[in-house]
Amino acid sequence: MQSHLTRRVFWAILNNKPLSSSQCRHRLLHTLRTHRPRGPAFSSSYHLQRRGFFAFNMAPSATSQPMIPSEVGLKPMSDLMRAMCNKDRGPAYSVLAKAFQDFFAARADSPGFITGVQARLLIVTWRHLKANDSDIEPEDWQLVFSVENLENVLFVLSQARCLPESREVIQRLSHYVFRELCADSGFGPNHIGRSALISYINVQALNGNPEGARHAIEKFWNRLNKTNPSPWLTVMKGFAINEDRRLLIRTTESLHDFGVKFDPASHEELVKVLIGQNLLAAVKLMYECPIFDGQEPTLATKEAVIKYAILHSETVWAEPIFKSVSERPSTGTIGITLLWEAAHGKDASAIAGIARALMGNYPAGKAPLTIECVNNLMEYANFTNNPQLAAEYAALIPHWGLQPNVQSRLLKLESYIQAGDVEKALNHVQQLHDIKDMAVQNMALMNKLITMLCLSGQGDVVFDQVSSVLDPLFENNIRLEPETLAALTHMLLHRHDWEGVSELLRPNLASYDDEGKSKIRKALIDFILDPNQDGANAWEVYRLLQLAFPETGVSTRTDIMIAFYKRNRSDLAYLIFGHMRQAEDFSRRPKPDTYTKCFRWIAQTRDAEHLVLVHNMLKLDIKVDFNTKLLNGLMLAYAACDMPEKSMEVFRQILQSDEGPTHKTIVIFFKICEKHHNGAQEAMKMMEKVKLLEIQMDRRLYMAYVEALAAQCEFDLAIESMDKMYSETGYIPNHNSIGLFYNAVPYQYWKDEVEKWAQEKHPELWAQLNEIERTEEDEGLKFNITGYDVVV
Repeated sequence: MQSHLTRRVFWAILNNKPLSSSQCRHRLLHTLRTHRPRGPAFSSSYHLQRRGFFAFNMAPSATSQPMIPSEVGLKPMSDLMRAMCNKDRGPAYSVLAKAFQDFFAARADSPGFITGVQARLLIVTWRHLKANDSDIEPEDWQLVFSVENLENVLFVLSQARCLPESREVIQRLSHYVFRELCADSGFGPNHIGRSALISYINVQALNGNPEGARHAIEKFWNRLNKTNPSPWLTVMKGFAINEDRRLLIRTTESLHDFGVKFDPASHEELVKVLIGQNLLAAVKLMYECPIFDGQEPTLATKEAVIKYAILHSETVWAEPIFKSVSERPSTGTIGITLLWEAAHGKDASAIAGIARALMGNYPAGKAPLTIECVNNLMEYANFTNNPQLAAEYAALIPHWGLQPNVQSRLLKLESYIQAGDVEKALNHVQQLHDIKDMAVQNMALMNKLITMLCLSGQGDVVFDQVSSVLDPLFENNIRLEPETLAALTHMLLHRHDWEGVSELLRPNLASYDDEGKSKIRKALIDFILDPNQDGANAWEVYRLLQLAFPETGVSTRTDIMIAFYKRNRSDLAYLIFGHMRQAEDFSRRPKPDTYTKCFRWIAQTRDAEHLVLVHNMLKLDIKVDFNTKLLNGLMLAYAACDMPEKSMEVFRQILQSDEGPTHKTIVIFFKICEKHHNGAQEAMKMMEKVKLLEIQMDRRLYMAYVEALAAQCEFDLAIESMDKMYSETGYIPNHNSIGLFYNAVPYQYWKDEVEKWAQEKHPELWAQLNEIERTEEDEGLKFNITGYDVVV
């Protein structure tokens, strides 16, 4: 079955890169579809799994695959962005108006995420349509600027999760929409519905502009004064998230002017919401915010804040709060007291002793100890990453005659995950018959579980267990952490399920910021660079990388190119270089170092065909600086591919350059001389210049000279040079030097002469060399030794 690597499979992902050329993208996809590497074909028989992660919602075939909500409307807006960048004509107003409306209509039921790229597309399209609204046909104008659509835009923006990179843009877009709704459209100015007002206030307050939301409430208070919960709470939450203590308190103090009381119940609600969002600074600010008439926070608020502070190593800040609770102990405070003692170093036996002492203060039968008390202790042990302590606290459950609940079992599972005990974790999950019901409500733990299982192996038992946990999450459109998605990608890649990877990434990748995407991309890159993966599988994953992460940088692509050279797949390595060369974005095109590494590996593989093609690309690349390092690589490649005249041309180019030759240039020059028609004379002239200029001669340079003479059958001169090696360089010959001399001589007759000389002059070195295996080649035997690599 063919892998579904078509434009549709990653349509949404590709549309997240609006500046890439459509023509370039089509060329790339054409290349991926039509390329057939040398050797066995690998695109026609994939290993398919018994079940997929998407059994509940299998995708249609590539020819009929519908767009998912995150894709709708993006392409026309991307085309507009690209046209504006290139100063070309963009899509028709009717197309753009429909795309803008479709984007929000598709998200009305499930708003999902809005990325920075999507936000920029939306605001550019809005400004373009608004600037040209007089030229838009009435029916197209209605698609965007009707009250119904504008209200839907605000609703979706208020419900969608905006990634940090998109918040400022979304805030501006909602303001434009709000102003349009407030304009006089025949019903008088500021004729805007209450639901749209609340949506606007939510977008502004929770995306960095609570001050703007406050002004809106003040202006429209007559329409909002009966709203429950009060929109003022959203503004206060926004100031807390912004860590703006002054405006938070100022807002609280002004509430009485609007007949609103910030009572302990409202205070508790906001504090718990911020705890749920894990915003430590905001929690502190909101807890310390004055309550109406100087009232104290509720006991539930205090306990929630103390627990949150303990689980974030903020016990110093929470100490006064705990003292206020402990001064008035009750049956409801024993749990937080035991947790406080645990946070101050008490182990399970000490906690049991403290519990006995505390329970002595209460009447018999009141049973102040509950399963939540033990759960808090186990949660703290897991926070400190101490599975042994968690097990000791868990042992208190039967000791106190309690029954474990769902939370107890999940905390025990977390301790197994922290211990890295896959077997116990797997067995425990299998005993949790209601794991599907638990999964959606315990996402932090599910992310840890899925990640551990995916990285533990690719066996069917693990795969099936991961699938059972994932089913309810995908059914409920739950967003996984990027580390989890990366682990899932890792598992599917190692099961060679390319279709599964594409189905996994396609609807999910757009909901992550650049940092999250880099973690997911790393799973693909690690697979490609893994030398244990064969070229066929690595190429399939590279195709996925091309589609899902077209922004992958030059450095990473260069490493991937080299990985294919190491697999002896120079044909695929050349294609990767070609993809870099075709990139429209200059930052993703080959740099001088990229060309250098490419030429070096062409030299190792002696790939003359691709050498000419890459050199032609270099000639046309006016942005690349022809430095000596790059030209050294080119010269070495031509020398290795038996084109000494071309190599000499490059050498003369180096001589005429401002930078000039380096020590490595001379070594490569001697390599040229091995095959040049006048190589012996050129090598001797160069050696005279080296001595005249007092250039330091190391073993590598000197042996390159000897090999040049030997390759040209200048046996006597080569012998003489070997005899003078110590006086010329300070290095005595070793067995490797003699082996290189032997290998360089082209005919077996002369190889036998080298052997006679070595047995006579260096018998001990020859004895070492003679232990190394020799291989029969066209020009005689050669020792299986490594020469001095020329790292350009």
